[in-house]
Amino acid sequence: MTMRALTFPPRLRRRGVTAFVLGLLVAAAVVLGGHVVTRTPEPPAHAVVSPVAIPLREGRSPTGSASQPEASGNTVAAAQLDRIRHLPPISPPTKAAPLITGDPTTQPDLFAAEFVRRLLTQDFGTPRDGHLAWVQSESASTNEPLVVGLVPADLRDRLALFSITDNGDGSALVPPAGAWQALAARAAYDTATVDQVIEPLAWRNAVAAGRVSDPGVTCRIVAVTVTRHERVNDRDRTTKSSVSVTLNLEGPPTRPTWAFVAAVDVTILPMATP
Repeated sequence: MTMRALTFPPRLRRRGVTAFVLGLLVAAAVVLGGHVVTRTPEPPAHAVVSPVAIPLREGRSPTGSASQPEASGNTVAAAQLDRIRHLPPISPPTKAAPLITGDPTTQPDLFAAEFVRRLLTQDFGTPRDGHLAWVQSESASTNEPLVVGLVPADLRDRLALFSITDNGDGSALVPPAGAWQALAARAAYDTATVDQVIEPLAWRNAVAAGRVSDPGVTCRIVAVTVTRHERVNDRDRTTKSSVSVTLNLEGPPTRPTWAFVAAVDVTILPMATP
């Protein structure tokens, strides 16, 4: 489920960002639940769903004798793994953004809300690498199979940035460098207000069933209203969208404070202009 650089196209956009996730429980929670964003948006023209890689299943022949859907899915996963492997390096900013501190670092609901709010509050007149460096500084990795899926251990520390910047399907939570510059030319900036935070029922059920092995990993869905401000044809323009971000976090008892692992799923509903 996709956010196209927060340009808010007049349609519903959806994507499963980390397509390697085995089971993808949190994505199922968004797709089946549909209850996170509560306001009534402009009716979408149609939905856009990016292809999701099909992970290697238990009992699959190691000789590669897979069905056509499995082979196709594994091809997509291989391409995504290659993009993770070749993520461009992030230059450290001359002045680092302040880290999340205080109570939000001790409670997953509060951390998820503050992280998504700051992630989607984007000033395109500032360096993109600075925003990405802040995300990296707020991130942590996990070895939980339900989260990392097919991502090998040596690439898991890149999963956080990949999940918000991968533009393989033409969209990303953080716009590509060229799009960031184009938005800067229009004096654009985004502001975000958090409306709701919930723990997906599918995730709670997985934990209760003992399917989650990492005691420090959890999942939240954060509903946000994002407002785009920009200058178009010498006139100020403002557009809004309801955004739902499903993300994994890592925290106690595995680590002392909460941190971002990956954005797993995003839904955007452009809001009608009054």
